[in-house]
Amino acid sequence: MESTEINATPEVKDEGTDTEKGKKKINWKKEIISWALIIAIAFALALVITEFIIMKAEIVSGSMEHTLEVGDHVIGNRLAYLFSDPQRGDVIFFEFTMSNKELYAIDPKLTYFKDPELGDKEPCYHNNSDVYVKRIIGLPGEKIEIRSGLIYINDSEVPLDEPYLKNKPKGNFGPYYVPEDCYFCLGDNRNSSQDARYWDNDIDNEDDPDYDPDRFRFVHKDKIYAKAALKTPPNMHWVEHYRYENEPSK
Repeated sequence: MESTEINATPEVKDEGTDTEKGKKKINWKKEIISWALIIAIAFALALVITEFIIMKAEIVSGSMEHTLEVGDHVIGNRLAYLFSDPQRGDVIFFEFTMSNKELYAIDPKLTYFKDPELGDKEPCYHNNSDVYVKRIIGLPGEKIEIRSGLIYINDSEVPLDEPYLKNKPKGNFGPYYVPEDCYFCLGDNRNSSQDARYWDNDIDNEDDPDYDPDRFRFVHKDKIYAKAALKTPPNMHWVEHYRYENEPSK
């Protein structure tokens, strides 16, 4: 009997040795452009958010203790007053009424400083705007008077209730008359706060008939940057804005 040899190895059809079949070649140029676009968009969004939606600030003084402590980092809401007016009891970030920027608008010479990099020879304008944080106490059109540390609004017989204060305030100040679109702002740590009680006009000549001692005392609505909203970790919590159910009698 004639035997037949059987080859057990299956026949393999040679389809080529291209190991890259089914894979697309990476276009590094497109990849780089794609990532650059993503980074640019992210940067633009971050810029828009920080410039128009939120504001971040670090507390560097104890004027708002215990509401805000030194070293706290606070996020403010820039859109808080887009469709509403500030209220009594709000904690706000604002441009200091006597910042270099404000003084420069009055007289550029008031904000000249010597620049060490120029050999201390030429004056230069430092366009910095100090950011302050205080609580709104007086509203537009109100009369504010402080007697023995207590605040009386519009000649009310009952002083303003201020449960947020760190300690019992002292001193007599005023009366002050809050202009239109302006606010009278004080610190919660009242006895250790440089606030509207002390922002008097020490620049103009008192003999000038147009002299206004309250020129820098009030915060204009346009100078409010944001409403304090959230303290960031490690002591994360919402900033408390006191709400007055019963406004002082007028």
